[in-house]
Amino acid sequence: MSESTATIPTETRPPALTTLLRRYDVPVPRYTSYPPIPYWHAVGGAEAAQWLETAAPASLSLYTHVPFCERRCTYCGCFVVITPHHEPVASYLDLLLREMSLARERLRTPGPVVQYHLGGGTPTRLNRAEMSRLVAHARALYPFASDAELSIEVDPRTVDAGYLAHLRELGFNRLSFGVQDVNPEVQAAVNRIQPRDMVADLMDAARKLGFRGINFDLIYGLPHQTPETFAETVRQVLALRPDRLALYNFAYLPQAFAHQRRIDEAALPGADAKLRIMLEAHAQFAHAGYVPLGMDHFALADDDLAVAAKAGSMRRNFMGYTTQAGTDVLAFGISGISALGGHYWQNEKKLAAYRRTVEAGSLPVIRGMTMSEDDLLREAIVSAIFCRQGLSLSDLAPRFGADLARRLAPELAALAPLEQDGLLVCNPDGFRVTEIGRYFLRNIAVVFDAYAGQAAGRQVTFSRSV
Repeated sequence: MSESTATIPTETRPPALTTLLRRYDVPVPRYTSYPPIPYWHAVGGAEAAQWLETAAPASLSLYTHVPFCERRCTYCGCFVVITPHHEPVASYLDLLLREMSLARERLRTPGPVVQYHLGGGTPTRLNRAEMSRLVAHARALYPFASDAELSIEVDPRTVDAGYLAHLRELGFNRLSFGVQDVNPEVQAAVNRIQPRDMVADLMDAARKLGFRGINFDLIYGLPHQTPETFAETVRQVLALRPDRLALYNFAYLPQAFAHQRRIDEAALPGADAKLRIMLEAHAQFAHAGYVPLGMDHFALADDDLAVAAKAGSMRRNFMGYTTQAGTDVLAFGISGISALGGHYWQNEKKLAAYRRTVEAGSLPVIRGMTMSEDDLLREAIVSAIFCRQGLSLSDLAPRFGADLARRLAPELAALAPLEQDGLLVCNPDGFRVTEIGRYFLRNIAVVFDAYAGQAAGRQVTFSRSV
């Protein structure tokens, strides 16, 4: 038995856990929103404009999507535009600034911006002058709180210490590095070559510049990964001591993403190997002092996110887990998703259509929905499952009424098989998720999903839960 396997708690050690993981490994939503995005309906810019006009957010999280990458990573499931040229990036920036202004014209009373995040694609495809222009425009339009969190996803292949210093000068204080795996064979198989020393040098520079809450993204289930090779990847990553770690399951969906067909399916780890990779990585994280936060995420105990999780104020949204509970999200750029005042909307996903709409002076929205009272209730339940690993009906009663046990009786009864399998423990006020149950939050949440099973006539593809 390897050292990492030996650190797995007895209650979560195979074969009992592996049996459960196989049983519950089914396609279910990731629940970055409730209702899940495939159940939203067609919505245009005019409707989104009306929602902005009537909104009065107490605080805001701004998200900007920069979709450009020089080359395609074959595992990727994001909305990206592949180009080695810079001109499309520069012209896209003009569109972003215009969209931000269009939204601000409609949003009469913006709350203070407490979080500003740039994602991609590769946000660091913007050069220093362009990044300065983008941040200055955002600050001019929207009032930033003095202690606002400014974060950005960083492709280590595209930046140096000087670029990180420029980000710091602009007010960025958090970074997320896309690492995925440091094994050269795996990197070659997914078309993402970035030596471990490249990441280490940037990590050292980021620490010296005062960045905090630094996150590394890792992915398990990639071609040529084995429990032994990924354990070595985790060992090398832990030596760099990031504040946070995200370990994502590779969503192999070649029917949805044509570029994933370039992956040799025979090189993917089998089900047993994949489960062992995940379990041993979790054990290594725990041994190194990282606290599990809901699903996928881990943090050192003194990190802000771990502190928020312990206090019950952690929130999960389209950007992942965040300390900014109760904050509305306003998103810009292709595929950007906003959540404001009980409304959701998503932007155009194709660059040409996005350009036409913004240049015509309209918000580039293609779908969304207004949440009903029942949607809001179930969204609160899903949030409690993912962020607090349980449900307290009495906590929800002041907002949704005292008859929740009656309203949710079918769902609560449907939890019985999950309780028998040890995923949760029911009580008169709801339930709490067990340590084993942390692996199955998506499976627990789907019990409360009123839209589950309504995929008839829709193109709905969900990744598997494990």
